[in-house]
Amino acid sequence: MAASSSDDSVHSESVTRVVEQIAAAAEEWGFFYISNHGVTVEDVTRFKDNMRAFFRLPKELKKTISRHATNSRGYFDNELTKNKVDWKEGLDFGGQQEDGPPASSGIRRMGDDENQWLDEMALPGFHAEMREYFDRMEHISQRLITAFALALGKPASYLDEFFTSTDSTGAIKRANSSFLRLNYYPVAPDPDKSMGVHHHTDAGAVTVLLQDDDVASLQVLHRPTQEWHLIPPRPGTFVINIGDMLQVWSNDRFVAPLHRVLANGRSERFSAPFFYNPSYDARFSAPFFYNPSYDAVIEPVPTEAADGSTKAARYQPFSWFDFRLRRFQGDYADHGEEVQIAHFRV
Repeated sequence: MAASSSDDSVHSESVTRVVEQIAAAAEEWGFFYISNHGVTVEDVTRFKDNMRAFFRLPKELKKTISRHATNSRGYFDNELTKNKVDWKEGLDFGGQQEDGPPASSGIRRMGDDENQWLDEMALPGFHAEMREYFDRMEHISQRLITAFALALGKPASYLDEFFTSTDSTGAIKRANSSFLRLNYYPVAPDPDKSMGVHHHTDAGAVTVLLQDDDVASLQVLHRPTQEWHLIPPRPGTFVINIGDMLQVWSNDRFVAPLHRVLANGRSERFSAPFFYNPSYDARFSAPFFYNPSYDAVIEPVPTEAADGSTKAARYQPFSWFDFRLRRFQGDYADHGEEVQIAHFRV
């Protein structure tokens, strides 16, 4: 979908066909591949080289930029999923608007969120490469959100407001809470007793995943059969999966898929998921990892039933900020049952 949200060509026959294919894959699997995305082989190779270089650094150096309970941006090697420790290391960072202290950007953040970077001398060019790749993933995510808006029978720009904010001059600026994660899964000495990542759904809107070309470890639960299926790497593609917020926006038409990452006893593995998330001011209800703005209120998108009436909303409105905060807190300690969108069902 090369067209922008405001371009009349989003209603062309070719775009309609792509939207229908995306919707069909999202309805059955919640996962699909995309190609012809505009990111070159050279771009991906350069990014992967930088990612591997980061994880090859001494752990003592990486831990100087560790994330913590009030700052979700940084390095970690002890994340919990479903209250169980994952067999991996990672680095999380947000958009350029999070490169300074929270008060400097005028955009709502979660806690003291601020990107943490190693000194340029430790890893020359790393920061610039990560920033460039982040922007590419955000562009792809925006096009996907356009496709999902069209699939829901709404204008192409219908969901854009959840990822932006307006300043005092009326100018629209990027305000989403999206982040890019670098993952490193070391060889597991006892893979049958550990998981790279335990089963979960992604909290945000959509996730754009770059897989390692050489190791297949990602699995998705196929809801119709209740069977786990490998999602093998396909060079030149990204793997897309929908998140909890899109499930709410679509009023359960698109269901966020349970997925997991197997530990591997023979090969290490690298991956890079981009989580497209709303603004933290967004508020969700049943009329949307690209995450919304933290200000977003989430609710289902109103859609028509066959008789012309509006379909009943299956979720009550809720705050993306509160939902994301409770999910993040569960990364650090066992707080009991993890918050799920099911808790907001009507």
